[in-house]
Amino acid sequence: MNQENIISIRKHDISLANEAFADFMNKVESELNNRASLEPNDFRSLSPSQLELVSVNCMKEIAPSTPFRAEEITLVSGMTFPDIITETFYGVEVKSTQSDHWKSTGSSIIETTRNKNVESIYMLFGKLGGVPEFCCRPYEDCLYDITVTHS
Repeated sequence: MNQENIISIRKHDISLANEAFADFMNKVESELNNRASLEPNDFRSLSPSQLELVSVNCMKEIAPSTPFRAEEITLVSGMTFPDIITETFYGVEVKSTQSDHWKSTGSSIIETTRNKNVESIYMLFGKLGGVPEFCCRPYEDCLYDITVTHS
């Protein structure tokens, strides 16, 4: 199926672009879960920066089956938020834990490090302890409490 570049849509059609990005991230989550089930020991040993690289490469591999372009998926990481930027307006923050639970404390984010063009951010969370598993949701749906852990 050949689709137009989704990001060139008119402002009133933004919900279609948001739906397409949600579908894209669901595909990424499924693929990472598939890979983690096949190679659990490889995933358990990933550092946070290695997981970011695995995530961005997975996104680029899946992009051709979506309206998003692989060449417009960039790992920025470091001291910026979010870690991955897609088509200028979408972002993915990659988080993980080496434990066998779905909680992570601290997400060293301050507003001055946020990319100002990114309008929609998803969190891609890897639970690497126990049976490695991934979950991806809109960032705001993942936060349950905001606490200053350090400054």
